[in-house]
Amino acid sequence: MKFLPIITAFAVTAVIAAPTKERARCVATSFEQISGTKICSTIAIRGPFTVPANKMVDLTGLKSGTTITITGTITFAKGNLDKNHDLITIGGSNIKIDGTKGTLDGSGPQYWDGKGGNGGINKPKFIRLRKMSGSITGLTVLNSPVHTFAINGCNGITLTNITIDNRGPKYALGHNTDGFDVSSSSGVTIVGAKVYNNDDCLALNSGTNIAFVGNYCNGGHGISIGSIKAGAIVDGVSLTGNTVVNSANAVRIKAYANATGGKVNNVTYADTTLSGITNYGVIIQQDYTNEGATGKPGGAAPITNVNLYNIHGTMTKKGQSVYILCAKCSNFNFQKIAITGGSVAPKCAGIAPKPSGC
Repeated sequence: MKFLPIITAFAVTAVIAAPTKERARCVATSFEQISGTKICSTIAIRGPFTVPANKMVDLTGLKSGTTITITGTITFAKGNLDKNHDLITIGGSNIKIDGTKGTLDGSGPQYWDGKGGNGGINKPKFIRLRKMSGSITGLTVLNSPVHTFAINGCNGITLTNITIDNRGPKYALGHNTDGFDVSSSSGVTIVGAKVYNNDDCLALNSGTNIAFVGNYCNGGHGISIGSIKAGAIVDGVSLTGNTVVNSANAVRIKAYANATGGKVNNVTYADTTLSGITNYGVIIQQDYTNEGATGKPGGAAPITNVNLYNIHGTMTKKGQSVYILCAKCSNFNFQKIAITGGSVAPKCAGIAPKPSGC
């Protein structure tokens, strides 16, 4: 006679409950729950909720191939963290983040005092991508205290259709609200972004194989290579199909005079549309400092093989279409430079032969 196993109601409940509990652990609806999701390969972060003042979200050390979905609005309450802290840090291999229905709000207007990271109220950076590969798609980021995305030590990462909007109250005081700051990274692609800010739309400080394609920049300092400091190398950059409006500059390369060991090489700006540019349509300088240009360029960081093609649009009356001040620059190839509206004549010094537009 055979005896059939008896399956108790408790056993059935245990079998069903285990995966349900596991799935629940991978969903965060509050700041306190986020750290527990790091063991998961599929994570959901669901607003609305507020991250308490002086707290930081740590999403480093994620499992390779982790997928994160962000929905709703996550607000970061104002605290007293300074620029050496990041409100969010993300790191890991082949991480995929879907933010198409998600918003991060950094409470920037409560920090903005016109001094950015140079003084005044302590201000943390917003989002740091550290040693991350993979992708971020569709995320909306509002009100950065200072720099929005700090992309550091990443290799093979694509950011698509990101919106950065720092036009909140006190917008004019939102200094250093850079869109994307890239350093020590390779294989970074940023495509289809919309950036409303009050500093560089892109600041590429060091890196190789960088692409910035089809982006819209409004209200900042332009699409920038640099500032290049000692030892910083930028090599292999394609900046194409971008639009820059209502900004101080459009195309910009800036290096410190004493940036020993620095280098900018093989850079292409192509098919760039500009309007409402107040200072410079194209500016390339080797006399940059954070306190202002010195007028005394140095060649410690050579700028070579710079290609500009089809840079066109309008400036305000006081603007200057092209300004170059170099001590060691070579192989500049400019074609189809058509920038109108500025009343200041182009000036190109320290480069021979002078490129088109000078």
